[in-house]
Amino acid sequence: MSDAPLRIVPLGGLGEFGMNCLVVERGDDAVVIDCGVMFPEDHMMGIDRVIPDTTYLRELGPRLKGFILTHGHEDHVGALPYILPDHDVPVFATGFTGALLERKLEEYPAARRPIEKFEPGERWRLGDLDIEGIRVTHSIVDACGLAIRAGKDLVVHTGDFKIDNEPIDGLTTDLDRFAALGEEGVDLLLSDSTNVEVDGRCKSESRVHGYLRAIFERTEGRVFVTTFASHIHRIQAVVDVCEELGRSIAIMGRSMESNASLATRTGHLRIPGRLLVDPRVAENMPRSQVCFLLTGSQGEPGSALSRMAMLEMRDLEAGPGDAVIFSSRVIPGNDRAIGEVIDQLFRCGAEVYYSRVADVHVSGHACREELRQMLDLVRPRNFVPLHGEYRNLVHHARLAIETGVKPENTFCLVDGQVLEVESEAAYRVDPVAVGRVFIDGSGVGDVDDTVIRDRRHISVDGVVMIILAVSHQTGEIVTGPDFICRGLVSPEEEAAVFDGARQSILDRVGGMSAAAIADVAELREEVRAAARRYFRRTLGRRPVVVPYIMEL
Repeated sequence: MSDAPLRIVPLGGLGEFGMNCLVVERGDDAVVIDCGVMFPEDHMMGIDRVIPDTTYLRELGPRLKGFILTHGHEDHVGALPYILPDHDVPVFATGFTGALLERKLEEYPAARRPIEKFEPGERWRLGDLDIEGIRVTHSIVDACGLAIRAGKDLVVHTGDFKIDNEPIDGLTTDLDRFAALGEEGVDLLLSDSTNVEVDGRCKSESRVHGYLRAIFERTEGRVFVTTFASHIHRIQAVVDVCEELGRSIAIMGRSMESNASLATRTGHLRIPGRLLVDPRVAENMPRSQVCFLLTGSQGEPGSALSRMAMLEMRDLEAGPGDAVIFSSRVIPGNDRAIGEVIDQLFRCGAEVYYSRVADVHVSGHACREELRQMLDLVRPRNFVPLHGEYRNLVHHARLAIETGVKPENTFCLVDGQVLEVESEAAYRVDPVAVGRVFIDGSGVGDVDDTVIRDRRHISVDGVVMIILAVSHQTGEIVTGPDFICRGLVSPEEEAAVFDGARQSILDRVGGMSAAAIADVAELREEVRAAARRYFRRTLGRRPVVVPYIMEL
């Protein structure tokens, strides 16, 4: 279908942070770039993760040719275990990203698919789409951008990136390739907007080594470092400082141990064998000779750092003379959990270093001047900002206009809005259905907005179960109403409150006919209405009321 337009269909990640998922399609061929999760917001009670609604992918049917991953962060790959069972297509990823995904899918047999590994610079075809990987620097190894050729149209997708001239591994963002694509003529640029509100340029990852070393040198006791388990460059910086200063290193936390082992096997991490010690051995070493690398940078309750801070590890604690370093950014929504862990560590007597008070972290996302540089190199005819809340997209679109992209060729899309590109024009067309699917334990999509709303309601006003027994023959109440409540009043107040509620319900039911009482559904609603009215009038509360009617 050489005359078919190029279509860009975002299913997640535009107008929000996380859940990145983008469809690029033309004619009979479509690919999905990334498929990630969003971590639950405070109001999503009991929800473990949120993934995009991919109904649209099922509608593509055989047109869907595969998934292409830009890197291995959860907000770009974490939804695949739940999405892949519906799609018998391959996944394309760089070496470390593919290794991460293979390990993840071991726990999801139905989601196992062929993972085709590629190196930045390689090109391959999926149907009539020509795909090319482009090396970029990010806060995880083996990140890449993409160039996609669909007939005469050329699309460039930056992935998450920064322009770091001195990365730890020496692998810089391939600016020459982006510039060459710009010379070729880019019809559409899709670019990371995460740090567009931050002026200047992002600091180099190589500077973190000096920040960490300074803290290590002035710490007489143990050093505890927490960071993202996927941040292999940061782990390498910690290892290098330990090697230079003669400290052994102990790794704690399942994901940290697993990722360090994986990165060592793939050649992305170097840990001298003499440096690495078992945590149980490290606990008994002189405090000045050991460093612990732990999970828990986001204050996760079950993480190694949180358990240590809360004194749940019998033989390991941070105290006077020790340093704890949070070498990571704060994911929005985790501020309170992290703050509680930091407070507890201070109570234990440790010195705590975190981004508000010390240089211990640099971002993995391009700041404003780097984004401007990318726009200047690529010089796209059309521009769509990616990855961020709506204000991020607007600021990035304005930046694109400053660099010469025409305002009418700049599009702030949100999830579900579709852009078509053809010949000399780009335009919005009818949107597709999108949404969020909640992961609750092992359930996928079993919980909807109604359930979340009920959970919020219960958390604010509590829940009351009202139990009555009714004679099936006479329609009379045989026993009850009796009450079981949680989160409404204290045990000491229950008797007085429920005596009044009981009388209110009996008065309401007393005005009903025997036939109406015998109708269980009608009786249930009358009991619920009477109880709600009573609690609202006497307590000013609106608990969830659950009548349970037994027929005898």
